Amino acid sequence: MKNKLTRKRFVAWLRGKHPRTKVGQALSGLTQCPLARYTGYQVGTTMYGPKGTHYPLPRWAQQFVRKVDATGQMKRRPWVTARQALVMLGETP
Repeated sequence: MKNKLTRKRFVAWLRGKHPRTKVGQALSGLTQCPLARYTGYQVGTTMYGPKGTHYPLPRWAQQFVRKVDATGQMKRRPWVTARQALVMLGETP
C-alpha cells in the first residue's frame, strides 16, 4: 500500500498541510476525496484500494467520507481544505 490508512497517519498528513490547502473534493467519485488523495487509491463509502482490489474502509473513515460528501451537497464548489478535514474528524486544526 502507498499510505497505510490509519486515522493517526491521516491526521498527521493533514496537519502537515497549510490549513487552507485543498486536500480533496466532496462528491468527486473515487479518486479526489481527501482519503483517496492521501492513500493514492480509489476510495468509496465502505471500501478502498487500487483498481480491482478492495479493502474494507475503517469505520472512522466511512464516517469521514459521509461528512465530506454531506458538506459537498451544501457547497457550490465542494473543495475540502486541510482545516475542514481536521474539523470533520473532530480534531483541533
